[in-house]
Amino acid sequence: MLSAHTTTGFGTIYARQFALEWGDFGVFILVIAMLIGGSACSTAGGFKGLRVGIVFKGIIAEVRKTLSPERKVKVYKYHYIKDQVLNDAAVKSAAFIIICYIALFTVGTAIGCYYGYSMPSSAFEAASITGNVGLSIGVTAPSMPSLMKVYYIIAMYLGRLEFLSVFALIGFVIGGCRKLCLKCVR
Repeated sequence: MLSAHTTTGFGTIYARQFALEWGDFGVFILVIAMLIGGSACSTAGGFKGLRVGIVFKGIIAEVRKTLSPERKVKVYKYHYIKDQVLNDAAVKSAAFIIICYIALFTVGTAIGCYYGYSMPSSAFEAASITGNVGLSIGVTAPSMPSLMKVYYIIAMYLGRLEFLSVFALIGFVIGGCRKLCLKCVR
């Protein structure tokens, strides 16, 4: 369980054995642990516990702001290296990364189910791939369908680089191509 959460990829038992002994509930807990991943500032995969905390704290702050009188203003803070004020930009950024991870995980699970793997096995594998955990329940193999291989490679890169750097790179390349095309037209 700890290696799934910290994305170290080391297990004392095979994930398939764990799934057979603990059942779907155990697999579900491991999937959640792999998706959340490690803590902030760690090299662990997943969308990080700090982002989950920021989103939940943002939801609580928004509900309290809605229910409190207009004159009462409370400043909410979170701790990341030092105490920081919780603002809408931080909540949106954290929520965006979490949504990207969940979307990537959902597509990976759907592809696994499409190719005939069970839902728990597909979800486990998709969470492991998305968070770059390194554990396998038996789905990842040289004989798996090519579409799954390609998708898993893309998902591993997006999950490891945490989306924003990939989106920035794509924007940079598109911007460079656009400038190059404009120079060629002139």
